[in-house]
Amino acid sequence: MNSFPINDKPASKGPMLGTIIIILLIIIGGIYIISSRRGAETNVVPPPPVNEGSGTPGGVPADTAVVPTADIQAAALTGLDAVQSDLTTAEADLKSLETEIK
Repeated sequence: MNSFPINDKPASKGPMLGTIIIILLIIIGGIYIISSRRGAETNVVPPPPVNEGSGTPGGVPADTAVVPTADIQAAALTGLDAVQSDLTTAEADLKSLETEIK
């Protein structure tokens, strides 16, 4: 007589299938990371070319006119004067509105 129980039910394939899916995902993720690192190394932008003889980057001619600092400051002050006059006008308009309301 056989005293060992006989299991007539087939074994479940769920745990084995889950393990295979997880291993495949890890492999696919590793391949993706490796390929993205290779792509990042090959997409390096080279520096701009140097104009021969001038030593300036980007091919800018060496004889390009330079704007004096005094001209830049004068232009900025002119712009500030325009803003100041606009603020003065706005302030006067606001005061006239306040007197009309009262």
